[in-house]
Amino acid sequence: MIVSHKHKLIFLKARKVAGTSLEIALSKYCDGDDIITPVSRADEAIRTRHGFQGPCNFNFGWARLFVKDMSEEPRLGKYWLPLKYYNHIPASLARRRLGAKIWNDYTKLSVVRNPWDRAVSMFFWKSNKKTDNPDISGFTDFLIEKKAYIASNYRNYMIGDRDVVDVYIRYEHFEDDMRRLEAEKPGLSGLWDTMTEIHAKGSTRNRALTTQDIFAAHPKADALIREINGWEIEKFGYSL
Repeated sequence: MIVSHKHKLIFLKARKVAGTSLEIALSKYCDGDDIITPVSRADEAIRTRHGFQGPCNFNFGWARLFVKDMSEEPRLGKYWLPLKYYNHIPASLARRRLGAKIWNDYTKLSVVRNPWDRAVSMFFWKSNKKTDNPDISGFTDFLIEKKAYIASNYRNYMIGDRDVVDVYIRYEHFEDDMRRLEAEKPGLSGLWDTMTEIHAKGSTRNRALTTQDIFAAHPKADALIREINGWEIEKFGYSL
């Protein structure tokens, strides 16, 4: 997550949509007064190498940590202290933390991706952590097991049933949409060119199989995507 006060921008980071690369690129346009949440150690090394603003203003103050109601705050791990802002924070919680004035006055930005491609990317990304040659025959079982993950980006896009994102960057039209954003916010000029120099979380996908090939062999997985991701499919006209 990034909140740029200078550019009046809130970046709500979704999963498996090149969000980390965009997040790092956006941090070039931020300073120490903004909100920037940490990413992985490897990705922070990329940000540092480029000389961009690092994580800042994402923690609660120490005094706040000892208030009784903090026991109900979401945690990022069993023994971690709660954070005021964190990676992939839901839109509902970001709004509550930021307050009505900032939330209503700032542009909410996020990235969306064809849900079939995103599911395939997710499969290879998760599976490659265990093996360099994941067995695609387990694709349907994987998606059934990860149903919550398939729907997880809705927490970044929506509060209840209401879409709260003002500007979507379509993964399939990244350059066009980024340049449109730059035109609307001239202070972000050069953002797309900056992002092309960043390669966070490089692809781990087997390109020998197309998304169409994979889903043709897994009709139940196709049905699952259509059921869970119907909102993106309808709103952005996605197809398999």
